[in-house]
Amino acid sequence: MMDFTVEKWIYKPKISEVTSEFVSITTEPKTDFWQRSYYGFRNDNAPALLIEVKQNFTFTVKVSFAYQALFDQCGIIIYLDNENWFKAAIEYENPTFSRLGSVVTNLGYSD
Repeated sequence: MMDFTVEKWIYKPKISEVTSEFVSITTEPKTDFWQRSYYGFRNDNAPALLIEVKQNFTFTVKVSFAYQALFDQCGIIIYLDNENWFKAAIEYENPTFSRLGSVVTNLGYSD
């Protein structure tokens, strides 16, 4: 079991709750992890709680979120630095459904 109370934040949120069993984050509008691509914009300002690991691991995660706007997301990130990371998230698309998506960023370029 991971100890989430050992906090190492990227862009610590104004509102969060961290216990030994769960993490709750309230984000600000217009926050995201996204780097160079043909979309023509970059965002590197979303809050994330990092847990450092030194060996191979597996994990199970349950996420839920109260979306407010198109493309709101909730998920996980595997983070080396702001130019090398992977995220998997549920993304709000319309009132009927959301999509599961992922982004790999390598050397500052997101796919």
